[in-house]
Amino acid sequence: MLTADLVGARRRGGRIEVPPLRPAERERALAVAEGCVAAARAAVGGTRAVFEAACDDVPYRPTDYRLVRGLRKLVQDRCVFEARDDVDPPALRRMVFSRAAAVRRALPEAETFAPEPAIAAAAAELGLPEGDVRDALFADLKENHVLTRFDGIGGPALVAAYETARKQAILLRALRVVVTLRQPDARGLRLFFRRLKFHRLLHVATRLPDGACRVDIDGPFSLFRAVTTYGLQLALLLPVLDACGPGWELDAEVLWGPERRPATFHLEGAPVVDRVRDDERLPDEVARLIERFRQMKTPWSVEVAHALLDLPGVGLCVPDLVFSHRDTGHRVYFEVLGYWSREAVWRRVDLVNAGLPDPIVFAVSSRLRVSEEVLDSELPGQLYVYKGAIGARAVEERLDASLERARLG
Repeated sequence: MLTADLVGARRRGGRIEVPPLRPAERERALAVAEGCVAAARAAVGGTRAVFEAACDDVPYRPTDYRLVRGLRKLVQDRCVFEARDDVDPPALRRMVFSRAAAVRRALPEAETFAPEPAIAAAAAELGLPEGDVRDALFADLKENHVLTRFDGIGGPALVAAYETARKQAILLRALRVVVTLRQPDARGLRLFFRRLKFHRLLHVATRLPDGACRVDIDGPFSLFRAVTTYGLQLALLLPVLDACGPGWELDAEVLWGPERRPATFHLEGAPVVDRVRDDERLPDEVARLIERFRQMKTPWSVEVAHALLDLPGVGLCVPDLVFSHRDTGHRVYFEVLGYWSREAVWRRVDLVNAGLPDPIVFAVSSRLRVSEEVLDSELPGQLYVYKGAIGARAVEERLDASLERARLG
């Protein structure tokens, strides 16, 4: 992710704009990107200092200084640097320095001190080559950390990632974000909402009269919470929009600049469905519930839900799972709200009270201090308040209750 000083955004009136790369600028950016990627690949097994020196040797135009720093930052983010674990540098320094002090004290006054005897003595005691001891003396310093792995990327892909990262950096400082999906694609929409929930982004989704979908998302600066973490989660959402169908728009209210002055930020996009796959990892608690439930002897089967539950004029609900009864075919949706937000729980309660017809169970952590009784037992929606982990047997009890209510109704 880029920092604010690497974005190159400009303020025009009350709007923040991120100018696209011009053709000539893009060509120079591609050359720098390929040079930095080649430097990272060649430096695997070497130190951070070797990698940075190789990047310094990549030629660039001085006026492209911010662009080059941004590309290098993205390449560095794809590198894994680790300190050597085969030696203890502080202990090694104590050993070598103590021997060096002893050697120095034993020298005649006219003789010049040389470190090699101390290093040789330490190497002999440790059973290591002298060169390894010399290299390991300061292996704990950042510049001497070893580049152990590089997540490879091509030059064109790095330039594209840079352009996306500039926009993401703006969203790190959002007060509020409104996404409008003009022609939402069902597959992309499910992925979009799954990503929203995976990153625990508080949102309200509504259908517009023209069939578009509007999603209001709270930004990090509107919440009394860890601003940087929430903003990063919001920024990671941006690439998913390209899979949601043609004609999306994003409007954000942001606090920008050293003085955090309010401004607006607008983006529009076209579909690029190859960027995102519909194999988004499920939240851990959902995956664990599936595993536990499938180990039980029960007439209920469980699958990942692909439906969008829409109550026109009120809102949308995107369940995580759907349970089906083997004998009756009765289906019950299931959404895990966990300890996400009390407000998210009340929004689901309002949706059920407003007439959501689909049987659904909302799993809520007891940490949110919500009672299961806030939903009437005659309604198709239920709250399941759990402590610790979601219990598969407790879920089955709610499913059986839903089935019994359907038989009586």
